[in-house]
Amino acid sequence: MDDISGRQTLPRINRLLEHVGNPQDSLSILHIAGTNGKETVSKFLTSILQHPEQQRQRVLIGRYTTSSLLNAKEEDISINNEAISLIEYSRIEKELIKADRSLKLQCNNLELLTSVALVYFAKKNCQWCIIEAGLAGKQDPGSIIAGQNRVCCAITNVGISDEAFLCKFLSQITESSTNKAIFLLDGSNDEFVRNTITKRCHDVGCPLEITDPSLKDYNVYTDTWGTLEVCLPYSEEEYQIFNLRVAIAVLDFLSKEKKVCISKDQLSQGLISVDWPRSLHRLDYCYESTSGKKIALLLDNANNAKAARNLACHLRTTYGDTPLTFVIAITTGKKVSPLLDPLIRPQDYVIVTRFGSVVGMPWIQSLEPVTLLAFIKNRYTRNVNMQPDLQSVWTFLETSGLKTIVPVIVCGSLYICKELLRLHNCHLPV
Repeated sequence: MDDISGRQTLPRINRLLEHVGNPQDSLSILHIAGTNGKETVSKFLTSILQHPEQQRQRVLIGRYTTSSLLNAKEEDISINNEAISLIEYSRIEKELIKADRSLKLQCNNLELLTSVALVYFAKKNCQWCIIEAGLAGKQDPGSIIAGQNRVCCAITNVGISDEAFLCKFLSQITESSTNKAIFLLDGSNDEFVRNTITKRCHDVGCPLEITDPSLKDYNVYTDTWGTLEVCLPYSEEEYQIFNLRVAIAVLDFLSKEKKVCISKDQLSQGLISVDWPRSLHRLDYCYESTSGKKIALLLDNANNAKAARNLACHLRTTYGDTPLTFVIAITTGKKVSPLLDPLIRPQDYVIVTRFGSVVGMPWIQSLEPVTLLAFIKNRYTRNVNMQPDLQSVWTFLETSGLKTIVPVIVCGSLYICKELLRLHNCHLPV
């Protein structure tokens, strides 16, 4: 990809997929877009759609995501929640790399990953493919899906820091959508997001439904099954009801269009048994391979305003006024104050650092730690330190005498969390 603009993404991936027979043209796509909640929506849809009421055999549901914190890249591609085997992934990737070199395209890792997913789903004859789309508009590789293959597009919550990307994304997906497709929008979005999406859909003639934004109860109202009652497992994650309303709105639309046959009992069972993803990950991080030294961490991307508020709510509920220690790195281009305003208090201690280069995505850079340090010191707390990289953070904590009686919180960017997990796995004894 072009280091800054990424303008070459779609021409490259278009040519690569054309060379291998345009596998995406045989797929029926459910696009899931947004900042928060995509994993909940896609996991629930996968769980329900693979067990239709009137079919003896399971339907094959492909799922592609690039946003998971804990996944290796091959685990981003799955059918019925079973990840593609490393052997199969490597075989398809090898064929695509060979084609890429033959055509002299120089596709990046994200383009190759997207292409592997589409080739795999087509090869396995998936009846439905759930694609978690990014917010990069025409430059997003997921945008290769043509309008006639996109049955609907569900938009979960869009963080304030991602609103700049929203218009680009909407421009692309509505341009290529047909009037048979529908847009389903999480009603808990900010007014700006709701108005922007409503206007865009009206301008291009795309039907739009907005889900119930209320928290007065945990009910979901549908045309097909009437009222569904939801029992949420985690009180601090009550926002999951918004994600479920989006997912069930997708199923309601598919049912009304007679594309699926799902009973109310089946849906209710799905609500009980759904594998609820959580944004928080606890980890005994191994930061030294020789000694096996570990430190208790709490990982959360918290890379947008709503996610930061959710994390802050959890921290206040769990730890009250106890001083907390944060390790923070933020992606360049993000608005910093919406990410940190809910989290950092005068009594907290903050270590700012940076994440390394992201393979295949050179346009993603870490905000300079010196800039972040000055911002935090002027706005939140004088208790702030700067370290040049992640490994230096743990050395500092070990030698500084800083007491951390609760887990150290690592947040601010998906990329710092992923880098930390990679280092953790490298340090574990074989």
